[in-house]
Amino acid sequence: MRMHISRLTNLGLAAFLVNTCLGCGSADDRPTLETIPVKGKVTYKGKPLSKGVVEFEPVNRGRSAFGDLQPDGTYTLKTMKDGDGVSPGLSRVTVSGTGPNPKRELVPRKYTQMTTSKLEAVVSPEKTEFDFDLK
Repeated sequence: MRMHISRLTNLGLAAFLVNTCLGCGSADDRPTLETIPVKGKVTYKGKPLSKGVVEFEPVNRGRSAFGDLQPDGTYTLKTMKDGDGVSPGLSRVTVSGTGPNPKRELVPRKYTQMTTSKLEAVVSPEKTEFDFDLK
């Protein structure tokens, strides 16, 4: 009797795992997210920031998008693949990773957090370039 219950438990667990994995798909099976290519430039006290990351976090829907700052202060956003951009609409924006190490930013700390940066961008097909001059 004990062996019979053990086999039933194992069969039940196997069936559960197979059934759960049937709903799993590859990244190519996921619905595509509407994004708009976005680029821009970040300066601090009038000079280009040559290191760091710009993040756009959509307020209503969509995934966050990131862009590495280039030596001239420019960035191009990426959500899923290089240059695909971010979801249209209002996004909160942060700039971080600008210092020589993660604990020492070159820009004021307020720009590194969504709750305090006060940087925003309204992305649309007509508006795809956003420059930020941090003070």
